[in-house]
Amino acid sequence: MQKIDFASPAPTVVTLTNRRGMQITLTNLGASWLSCVLPLESGQRDVVLGSPNIAKQREQAVYLGATVGRVANRIENAQFSINGIGYKVTNNQGPHCLHGGKDNFSYRIWGVSQQNARQVTFSLVSPDGDQGFPGELKVEVIYELTEENQVVIRYQHQTTQACPVNLTNHTYFNLAGEGAGKTVLGHELEIQSDSYLPTDLDGIPTGEWKNVTDTYFDFRCIKTIGRNFLQDADQKVARGYDHTFILDETLTDGQQPVASLYSPDRDVRMDILTTMPSMQLYTGNYLNSVAGKTGEYTPYSGVAFETQFPPNAVNHPEWGAQYSPISQPEQIYISETSYQFIF
Repeated sequence: MQKIDFASPAPTVVTLTNRRGMQITLTNLGASWLSCVLPLESGQRDVVLGSPNIAKQREQAVYLGATVGRVANRIENAQFSINGIGYKVTNNQGPHCLHGGKDNFSYRIWGVSQQNARQVTFSLVSPDGDQGFPGELKVEVIYELTEENQVVIRYQHQTTQACPVNLTNHTYFNLAGEGAGKTVLGHELEIQSDSYLPTDLDGIPTGEWKNVTDTYFDFRCIKTIGRNFLQDADQKVARGYDHTFILDETLTDGQQPVASLYSPDRDVRMDILTTMPSMQLYTGNYLNSVAGKTGEYTPYSGVAFETQFPPNAVNHPEWGAQYSPISQPEQIYISETSYQFIF
C-alpha cells in the first residue's frame, strides 16, 4: 500500500467498461466515482453528479463521489473514548467532526493497483494520530463493474490500535441524467427500514430510533421523494432528508436490495445492496452553486445513499456491537456495497 504523499503528482483517472457498453470513471483523488454512463436506447446517460474537471474536484467541498473516512458522518464535539482513553479529533463542522475531519480521505491521493478493464484497487495508509485518530490504518477500496451492470465497491481495512472506522461512498445520483435539469424529488424510492434517526440542528442524532410508521420517513412502500417533502419538523431541521435509516438486518448480506431508486420516467432503476447495517439518505440539501459537468448543481440535484454504521455511534455504545464502528487491532475488516442498474 502507498503512504500518504502530500506532494504527489496529478491524480490518475481510470475508466472501467463492460461488454454491454456501460462505463464508469474513477479517480485516485479521494478514491472517487466521477461518472456512470448508461447505454440507454434513447442514448448515453450519465447518472452521477461530478465536477467538470480534476481541478474543480479538488476544490469542491460536497464530497462528490468520494470515499470518506476514517469515520463517515458526524462525531459529536469531535471526541470519543475507547477503553477509558479519550480522543479529540479535528472538527470541521462547527465543534463536530464530519466525514473524518479537515483533511479527510476524500482529499487524499490514493495508490492505484490491480487495474484491469473491469476492476481497480485504490489504497491508502493513514498514520497513527492522523486527524487525531489512534493507530495506523491501512485501507483498500476496490471498484468493480460487472457484466450485469452492477458497480461493486468493496472496502478492506486493518488498524494497529482500537479505532472507529466507518467508510462509505458519497456519490450523488440522478437517474434522469446529471445534466437533465431535473431534481431528484421526482424520483421514486423504496427503503427496507423500520426506523430512522432524528437529528438536532447540527445533524447529530438525538439518540432516539424512531419507527417510520405513520411518518413521512416510511419508504417501505415505494413513494416519490418529493411527496410529503419538508412537511415535518425532522425534515425542516435538515432542509430535506439527511437522516440515517436502520436497515432490515435480514437483507444486509450484500445479496439482496435494501433500497431501490427509480427515475421519473421509470426507464432506469438502481438497486442498492450492502453488508452495512444502516444507510444515510441525503437529498443534496446543501448543493449550493456547485460546479458540475454540465452546469451548476443546486439543492436536490442529486441524492446520496451512504451505507455505513450510524453516525456518532462511537458515542452510543448502548446501540449495540452490531452498530459499533470500533475496529480492533490486527484484524481485517471487509464490507461491500453494490449499485445494480436495470435499464
